[in-house]
Amino acid sequence: MQAFAERACESALLDAAAMSMSLTGEPGALPTVVLDRDVATGERAVLGALLAASGSVVVNRTATTRMLADRLALVRHLVIAGVPVPETVVAFGEGSAIGAARQVGYPLRIMAPVVTPSLPDALAGDADSAEAILEHRATLAHETSVLLQSVPEGQCWRVVVVGDAIVAATGETADGPAPTGDVPDEIAAVVERVVSRLGTGVYAVHVVETNGGPVVTGASNLVEFRALQQAGYDIAGRIADFTITQIDGGASA
Repeated sequence: MQAFAERACESALLDAAAMSMSLTGEPGALPTVVLDRDVATGERAVLGALLAASGSVVVNRTATTRMLADRLALVRHLVIAGVPVPETVVAFGEGSAIGAARQVGYPLRIMAPVVTPSLPDALAGDADSAEAILEHRATLAHETSVLLQSVPEGQCWRVVVVGDAIVAATGETADGPAPTGDVPDEIAAVVERVVSRLGTGVYAVHVVETNGGPVVTGASNLVEFRALQQAGYDIAGRIADFTITQIDGGASA
């Protein structure tokens, strides 16, 4: 909000949970532009589509939000584009998931096929923990389908994309994750291939730098960038500038 104010743009926080939109009548007064700063889910994609249909400019655009929210679709898009991803299997029942876990190997990540905040990712280090997690999710959450993804070894990178440009990243160091503006060429190249599938927007691409090369483990809406901002990377300013360019080509705000 400070970055927008510095650019002579008025901004205000909107709570999606407090919003309602008519599907049959006039939409009423809406913001010129909406910047979605929450976790990308199917509901957020629907809200973004309704706002866009009613005349608001929405960042991220609906197609990008849908892809960030749908992990299975994202993996398929990346595979089709030849982007390296970890071995990933979708299973449609508890029994098949247990068998698929053995196929993928350990450690593995257990995820809902679509982003579901009430069903966080789980890490299983062996067969016993995987079976316990799958049983727990099936019994208590009535989860019928899951994604099982191998966990590659290597340095983890969280690369921030604004528009279609890499602006900064968080990389693993001896002291844990730390902000860095320098992204290795190999990592940058694979992130650019992801951007070519997701399109322009404001999001983060998650990459593991393995001995065999970079592997993309996912992408997510850019909900948090405080550490990078405090380290001197003006992420907020870049986001504000990109958002403004989406309004009448940047001619007015």
